[in-house]
Amino acid sequence: MLRPAVFLTFLAVLSCAQDGTNNNLDDARRFLDDYNTRAQVVWNTYVKASWNYDTNLTDHNEQLLAEKSLALTVFEAEAYVNKTKFNTTGFPDDVIRQFNYLGSAPQEGDVAERLQETLSEMGKIYAVGEVCEPDDPSNCYELEPGLTEIMATSRDYEERLWVWLGWRDAVSKAIRPHYVTYVQLKNQIARANGYTDYGDQWRWKYETDTFEQDMLDIWEEVKPFYLELHAYVRRKLYDVYGDKINLRGPLPEHLLGDMWGRFWTNLYSLAIPYPDKPNLDVTPAMLEQNYTIMRMYEVSEDFFGSLGLLPLPSHFFELSMLERPKDRPVACHATAWDFYDGQDFRIRMCTKVDMTDLLTIHHEMGHTQYQRQYAHLPLVLRDGANDAFHEAVGEVLALSAATPQHLHAIGLMDTVPDDPEADINFLLFKALDKIATLPFSLVQDLWRWRAFSGEIPQDEWNKKYWEMKAEIVGVVPPVERGEDQLDITSIFHVANDFDMIRYYARTIIEFQFQKAMCDVAGITDPLYKCDIYNSRPAGAKLADMLRLGRSSPWPDAMEMMTGQRKMLAGSWKVYFQPLYEWLQEKNRENGDEPGWDVTWRPGVSSATAATPTAILLLVVTFSSVTGLLVFT
Repeated sequence: MLRPAVFLTFLAVLSCAQDGTNNNLDDARRFLDDYNTRAQVVWNTYVKASWNYDTNLTDHNEQLLAEKSLALTVFEAEAYVNKTKFNTTGFPDDVIRQFNYLGSAPQEGDVAERLQETLSEMGKIYAVGEVCEPDDPSNCYELEPGLTEIMATSRDYEERLWVWLGWRDAVSKAIRPHYVTYVQLKNQIARANGYTDYGDQWRWKYETDTFEQDMLDIWEEVKPFYLELHAYVRRKLYDVYGDKINLRGPLPEHLLGDMWGRFWTNLYSLAIPYPDKPNLDVTPAMLEQNYTIMRMYEVSEDFFGSLGLLPLPSHFFELSMLERPKDRPVACHATAWDFYDGQDFRIRMCTKVDMTDLLTIHHEMGHTQYQRQYAHLPLVLRDGANDAFHEAVGEVLALSAATPQHLHAIGLMDTVPDDPEADINFLLFKALDKIATLPFSLVQDLWRWRAFSGEIPQDEWNKKYWEMKAEIVGVVPPVERGEDQLDITSIFHVANDFDMIRYYARTIIEFQFQKAMCDVAGITDPLYKCDIYNSRPAGAKLADMLRLGRSSPWPDAMEMMTGQRKMLAGSWKVYFQPLYEWLQEKNRENGDEPGWDVTWRPGVSSATAATPTAILLLVVTFSSVTGLLVFT
């Protein structure tokens, strides 16, 4: 193992030649060729170690991962030092772009090792977290499938509360002290690389100085849709849970369909507008037709093939982990892996036979398709145009795969319902995913950006998180929370160092992509009915954009795909407009005002404690995101 002291001595020798005066383009190209050739080997070795650990969580594999992580850090620090010998003024854009992305500034002391240890510990706490029965501590539930199944199906208020609290006691409470170290080390490394803090580094990837404001502007545009959905769901939850729900208040997070209130799709059965219409959840049909996990992947592969896109590598099924092993602990969160050798691409997923996972497979295979399409590029450019693009690719394909038109085409629905009531059912089903998740993802990163910058003091981290959730999302904890907790870390992405603004932005971008592909496919149906299955022109348009990787700024990729150069909510709004109008009418019929009293918390008398209309309207009018960001 290369120790930090040796590492710094090595870099000191390299830095003697660091003068930033070499403006020879041929030298620069040779440097990039050498970097990309060597990087492919180093990154491949690191990813293999990471895969081995995530699919077999042993101390031995953790140690091997730590060693490969440190070797990668040494390699990228060496590249950073060597690239600073060059003055790139006047170089072609493609050369400058590679210089901008490669390398990471060397760190003093044991920063790299401490960060790897911290990330590993947070990831392990999350991966092995479990909740045990209070009367039988030997009977424990892991997140997948046990706790997830309870949160998806239970209508028992107290059972859901037990799971919600137990997971956070096992995970976020344990992660909190490590997260303090994580923020300190990530900020230190970000500043060494020229950023003001780690949040600034995350935003830089979107290549616009106005990125945060752009995201806030989009929120103001789509917020009316969310407010109507929130009011409708609140009424439906009141019908189930009675006075535990305040019809003028925010929603208790533990009732929202999953462990975090991120997606509300599992509330569909209690919120369905017209229950006599055909069921949109085709899980029963899948079970009746004896679907297997392998068949689910084959159905998804057929979808990609119908568009003329690249097939899966021949060894994909052999090397991937597509279901949960019974003989060892593993990380289960669905992820798509690029091993940086141009041939090895895998998916890690604890797949279940149901509709949700069928759509998740389409999403993950969208990542794999993107990775395969840009595999010809220099390694430093093998990524999405931005992180949101990578997420949007899989989601836009899942949009088609979820339509009744497509489900009928593959034999999972007997007929295609064609009436306005069936359309509203379908749009609500999608809204519980695509509308409900927007403010959730936004808050996850607004909070982290302010934690990284120090705007939120460490001793108020959890308090400010829940204040932002109450204001922006209209969601509150079911019980009082303290600063010994850090509830934001209870989700995979925060515990494992992934930003979440990518999911917010992707939920806008995917509808821009959908509109573009439906247009080129010649489909004139409403956008929410568009299924691009079997459209080679739509597939060709997508593939052309995917092959760019991140070789060009994302507005160029967006323009190639959509003719637009910005993230715009217009197509998203067109898709959901019929539902928006229906929700407005239904909420008026029920006497439900959109908005909420941010001060209400569970345990207070609810339905009868209605906030006066004037105050409620004040909440709707003034609870904008921009007004929330000045903390007192």
